Amino acid sequence: MKAIRLSEYGGPLVFTDVPTPTSVRDEILVKVKSTAVNHLDLVEASGTLRQILPIDLPWIPGHEFSGVVEQSGSDVAAWAPGDAVFGTSGGTYAEYLAIKPAAIVKKPSYLSFEKAAAVPVAAQTAWQGIFTHGHLEKGQTILIHGGAGAVGAYAVQLASHAGATVIATASAVDEAYLKSIGASRMIDYQKARFEDVLREKVNVVFDLIGGDIQKRSFLVLKEGGHLVSAVQPVSQEEAAKHRVSGAMMRLEPSADVLGRIARLLEEGTIRPDVATVYALQDAAQGWKDITGNLPGVHGMSPSGPGAARRMSHGKIVLRVDA
Repeated sequence: MKAIRLSEYGGPLVFTDVPTPTSVRDEILVKVKSTAVNHLDLVEASGTLRQILPIDLPWIPGHEFSGVVEQSGSDVAAWAPGDAVFGTSGGTYAEYLAIKPAAIVKKPSYLSFEKAAAVPVAAQTAWQGIFTHGHLEKGQTILIHGGAGAVGAYAVQLASHAGATVIATASAVDEAYLKSIGASRMIDYQKARFEDVLREKVNVVFDLIGGDIQKRSFLVLKEGGHLVSAVQPVSQEEAAKHRVSGAMMRLEPSADVLGRIARLLEEGTIRPDVATVYALQDAAQGWKDITGNLPGVHGMSPSGPGAARRMSHGKIVLRVDA
């Protein structure tokens, strides 16, 4: 089968032939239709965090996919050849995957394979960030830093659907988009400091930016509130000082959570957005497109042609099989 492979940290992405995986009795063989580009792919490939996020070289990138069941193992009763599915797995920049049934759920019928591939990682990260770790409830207020990004957009939609008041930081050009997906208010981080313009404190802060933004977020949290970060550790000293909880989350893929998200997608309650679709063999261009947000990662310059371009909202998707 064809796949994208990396032979060394920081090395080039190579479109090449690799052995097709075989599924055992408790696995499913999926023919991949689409996969999506995540910042995590680039971080892993760079080797900058290899002590925390090691990979086995040569390595096939990718963490989410959509596709069609090709074969079901003898112990697998719930899935049959031809079933359209989506989910999480390693090595998704490839034509086939051998995976456990717990990694997948049924693809919403109206959703294209490209849009379905853009859902599992970002949507589950948002869900677990605001509900599992942030304990967000109806009637509460949440501040989402980076609300117009892939994870942020799902967090805005999910929090709004849950009955929370949603405040998001972003740039002015994102205001209409954020309002359209459920944000009650947008704060332009380029013109105002959020702690200066928020008149009332919030119950939850979901940090998708980090750095000084995170440190200043303690100032706007109510006592007993929750600061959840998807990007860096949270100072427990600062959390104790402000009498709030603080935690860095790490996605733990769950078929149950993805199943709930799938139902919301089926109902049209939330929507996935896709910025660009490339063919699998053009994965390197997809990586260049998001490198501007990760200076120095994978040895790419953020001044490259892809990074200089203003991206549409949503994720970059790689079409594996048309």
